[in-house]
Amino acid sequence: MPSLKIYTIEGCPFCIKAKAFLAEKGIEFEEVPASPHSEDWQRMKEKTRSGSVPQICIDGEPLGGYSDLVYLEATGILWEKLGLTDRAKKATAGESGIYDLIVIGGGPAGLSAGIYAARKLMKTFLIAKDIGGQVVWTYDIDNYLGFTEVDTAGLISKFHEHVEKYDVATREGIEVVSVELSGRIKKITTDDNNIYLAKSVIIATGKRPRPLGVPGEQEYIGRGVAFCSTCDAPLYVDLTATVVGGGNSALEAAIDLEKVATRVHLVSLTPLTGDPILVEKVEGMEKVDIYTEYNTTRIIGEQSVTGIEIVSVKDGKKQILDTDGVFIEIGLLPNSDLVIDTLTTNRIGEITVDSECRTGMTGVFAAGDVTNVPYKQVIVAAGEGAKAALSAYNYLINQR
Repeated sequence: MPSLKIYTIEGCPFCIKAKAFLAEKGIEFEEVPASPHSEDWQRMKEKTRSGSVPQICIDGEPLGGYSDLVYLEATGILWEKLGLTDRAKKATAGESGIYDLIVIGGGPAGLSAGIYAARKLMKTFLIAKDIGGQVVWTYDIDNYLGFTEVDTAGLISKFHEHVEKYDVATREGIEVVSVELSGRIKKITTDDNNIYLAKSVIIATGKRPRPLGVPGEQEYIGRGVAFCSTCDAPLYVDLTATVVGGGNSALEAAIDLEKVATRVHLVSLTPLTGDPILVEKVEGMEKVDIYTEYNTTRIIGEQSVTGIEIVSVKDGKKQILDTDGVFIEIGLLPNSDLVIDTLTTNRIGEITVDSECRTGMTGVFAAGDVTNVPYKQVIVAAGEGAKAALSAYNYLINQR
């Protein structure tokens, strides 16, 4: 069997990864420590014409570094060079589990990407913590093209059915815990300890609610503090509820709660900033009390929420409003933690993309609300997901 040699430097993280990868695959190797400017390092440079580590060679033939190693194994080339033809055939037959595209996220952007990728006959795998993303937090949508009004559950169900029609491989209820996006083969690890490989990746992980950051918030989550009126409004039949926020999500929450609660307080640090049609609707509701230019300073409770403390921005006057629940609707944060140190992001953590959804890292694309694309709307996210899939397809066909 041909011999594999790996040149390493102590403490190099990619050297450690390469050795672990070889050990995991059951490949024997000879390690050659090559500290800078040593004889072995000079010999490595002569053989590989590279001064970076690790460097992998089989019978003296240089193969490259860690990312090259992962790619060669996934495509079967490594096994061929090692003389293991059976393993090579399995890899090239797809048994290694290498996908053309992995989509991370199950909202409108991710589902749209899955459909467009499948239509291009790309071997696609979609990973999602849940199907629907942030859209499920909204009761209904009346501005989606083709529908004068549609409930979100129905719209997401149609999206999901469309994806299933194209037989896209999907895993629901799991989270991606780490990604390795450099190199020709991308490595995705999930919280159930599975590892998936792909030639390209689309990140469509959306956003999450922004916390208020005041005393009582964390203590009473699930006991009166909530972030989703669609989910929890039915719990406030004949009770009093408070919404904190002044944008569209806060106004929609007030509308949801007004249908069931006896009284709704709407507290905003600024004048109401939502769409005029929503502002007008909320201002016309007799059961809704509006407090603009008030800062929320504390959530009060015993076993559950009993009140909320607010302070006027204008005169500093403090009030305590009696309430059975507080819905925090002050905006969203992008779910970009996985890639915050890998991809370029803007000041609020949104992934920066160009007009073709490219992130700046080869073979990695992003779409939907996790990106810096303006106007966070369902129809925009769906369009961006389609665009990202087409960009990934163009990337792949140009690699051949």
